[in-house]
Amino acid sequence: MPFNPIIAFLLSNALLIKAITACGLPYAGDLQDLSSFASSNRGALAKRHSVYHSPQKIALDNVRVFDGHKLTRPTTVIIDGTFIGTDATNAKHIDGRGAVLLPGFIDAHIHPMNVSDLESLAKNGVTTGYVMACYSAEMCTSLGGKGNDGLPSLLFSSAPASAPNSAHGNITARVDPSLGSILINSTSEVPTWTHRQLASNPDYFKLVAETPGLSQNTLTSLVKAARRVGKPTITHASMFEAYGQAILAKSDHIHHAPLDKPIGASMIKAILRNRQVVTPTLTMMRTTAKNNARKYNFRASLETVRSLHKAGVPILTGTDANLAPGVPAGVSFGTSIHDEMENLVEAGMSNAEALRAATNLPAKYFGLRDRGVIRPGMRADLVLVEGDPVADIKATRKIKKVWIGGVELSGV
Repeated sequence: MPFNPIIAFLLSNALLIKAITACGLPYAGDLQDLSSFASSNRGALAKRHSVYHSPQKIALDNVRVFDGHKLTRPTTVIIDGTFIGTDATNAKHIDGRGAVLLPGFIDAHIHPMNVSDLESLAKNGVTTGYVMACYSAEMCTSLGGKGNDGLPSLLFSSAPASAPNSAHGNITARVDPSLGSILINSTSEVPTWTHRQLASNPDYFKLVAETPGLSQNTLTSLVKAARRVGKPTITHASMFEAYGQAILAKSDHIHHAPLDKPIGASMIKAILRNRQVVTPTLTMMRTTAKNNARKYNFRASLETVRSLHKAGVPILTGTDANLAPGVPAGVSFGTSIHDEMENLVEAGMSNAEALRAATNLPAKYFGLRDRGVIRPGMRADLVLVEGDPVADIKATRKIKKVWIGGVELSGV
């Protein structure tokens, strides 16, 4: 099985010293550089907080609400502080003029480096994001991510679990030699790795399936260890063989879609039996294959998603957004959530299904019970758009207003 295409490129590219990115490696240089990034992020967040406006009570009149399947008739939605309320007393009324109100979008796979990345997400309606690699807890936490400052809520992964001399393992060592201690040689090292990751209290464990890489027994042991400590597992699997490993390990989530050949019926049955959830990151897969069409096959990714969807496997939107220098398949923050929904429609999902994949399904399958739908008591993470995205998925790009935790973004 070939390396992850992005990883293979970076290992041979001179820009590796300046930028290590792609599916789990969004940070630059060594850990001293990460500390500098973290300091810069904290400064940017402090400036934002100095001009932060608390949520107001707002009555959004004459809006059509996406209820997960269709649009309602024009109605009123109350933003009461951070949450959706029911009482319009003393509220500021805004006429939605028949525009469509959607739950805030959730991007289930991102690699932000700075506050600017988060601002781009927010302006495009992304109100929650899942950061998919935290080599430095300081770097990740410097991004904020509480969803109370007009920026998206963030959830953070562990450092990716990978093997020495694997593609991801080699890059881990290059980020900083001391990180070699988080690499895993065998099942005997799983308890130590788990203990180290729990020290930073990640929201979920990130695992890497690749060849060469973790043995099947080690990958399976990592999933079992995560379950014992109450952490979901997300497994990187960008090739056919890696998918088989992730399925056998019974990882909760599988991220990416194969770029060599599509998975078959027996694998899909196993995914259903295991109740696994797939985030195919088709935007990244398409861009990667476009940049090396002789080696990688995007049609395999599309066919895999089409078959998964037809079988009823839950599919979430995730973009693998990253913009570090030297990345051969850069994916923009924010705009890519719209690309991903359009890619899912191309793979056979209806417009309404693609909208659910970007809203209530990520909330459901990551256990976030306070968002993903528009109803009283839920977070006021909202996107107001022109047009009808149930009829035309591209209407999600026509954003009029965004609220995150009840705070309206300026400059949308």
